[in-house]
Amino acid sequence: MKSLLARHRLIALDTSIFIYHFENHPDYVRLTTELLNTVEKGTIRALASELTLLEILVRPLKLELQDVADDYEILLTEFPNLALIPISRSIIRHAATLRAQYGFRTPDAIIIATAFAGNATLLVTNDKAWKKLTGMEVLYLSDLL
Repeated sequence: MKSLLARHRLIALDTSIFIYHFENHPDYVRLTTELLNTVEKGTIRALASELTLLEILVRPLKLELQDVADDYEILLTEFPNLALIPISRSIIRHAATLRAQYGFRTPDAIIIATAFAGNATLLVTNDKAWKKLTGMEVLYLSDLL
């Protein structure tokens, strides 16, 4: 993974990266740990949409685990070398264009538009629907297994 990341200074992370990590996904936690350690050390910087915060809070809140939701929020908002990008009107417009052009779901379109707005050069996800995206390199965790 490090050789793939070495070509990039700023990457964008899909929500799935955090979900796999926080839930200790048996197939992906090793990869998410390596990726997030690389970001934490400052070897590479990362960004994510504030929408990611909403998405990662849903499960613990549904399970009435407020303390877990609070921990997730602190981890995401204070993670070194990770910027959470607010959803601006320009991101919304670009997301609408992505939905119209590629048929992406609204949350995916917002995350992808955020990556473009933040000038990331790589998107890290596991969502194969993003394969049709042009204009930015996409890394799928499943391809690294």
